[in-house]
Amino acid sequence: MALPNDAPNLPPGVMLTLPAEGQYVPSQSLVDLLLQARSNYDWPQGTGALPGIRLVIASKIFRFCSPSFGAAIDRHASYFFNSLPLNGIGRATQFFREWANGCQTTSRFAIYNQAGYVRNKEEYFARYLPMLSSIAKAINEIPALYMCIATNRQVAWTPADVEMSAYYWWALNGSR
Repeated sequence: MALPNDAPNLPPGVMLTLPAEGQYVPSQSLVDLLLQARSNYDWPQGTGALPGIRLVIASKIFRFCSPSFGAAIDRHASYFFNSLPLNGIGRATQFFREWANGCQTTSRFAIYNQAGYVRNKEEYFARYLPMLSSIAKAINEIPALYMCIATNRQVAWTPADVEMSAYYWWALNGSR
């Protein structure tokens, strides 16, 4: 069976475009999906435990310490962005994922061996972080503020907000 690197779980019309200028342009359907997910995000129960090793934990710390440009990566976010269509011909990211068990029913972010860790770390810095920054900027330019559930205020997007929205949506709706 093929590795679970992406899945057809995203609604129709949810996609990114990358024009020649280099800034990602989210479709209105993607903006709506992220806006709804971010407005409802409240550390949901039962969305999956994170492995306690290098890249995931380091990225969580980076997001916490530098929320204006940091973001985390884990199994849900990697699955979401690996599944997000880009320009109608590819996917937004190419994170490497692997089966978490011999039954091939649950997948995980492939960071448990050196080759997977190195590949995913490069994807994180070279593609993922710049993409999240670009998406946050594009949404803020609309503007499409989200309602923060903690402060009950409209808030502008950061890369961490884009990541958290994708994580939350995939945890509720995506493949495992």
